[in-house]
Amino acid sequence: MTDGPLKQAFDLLDTDGVVSRELITYRIKDGMFVKESVCREYSEYSDNDYTDHYKTEPLIKVEK
Repeated sequence: MTDGPLKQAFDLLDTDGVVSRELITYRIKDGMFVKESVCREYSEYSDNDYTDHYKTEPLIKVEK
């Protein structure tokens, strides 16, 4: 990842008290405007234990 505000934010991430973290990307794919979400949910029992989820939602058809 190149330098910039997003890289700095990722580099400074800590897990102290964090319940979940999410990254959302919007893109045009196969003629649809799509929302892609990646979520990490941390265990309440251990800062080092987590579950990752990925979800793609088609939002609207894009017409040329």
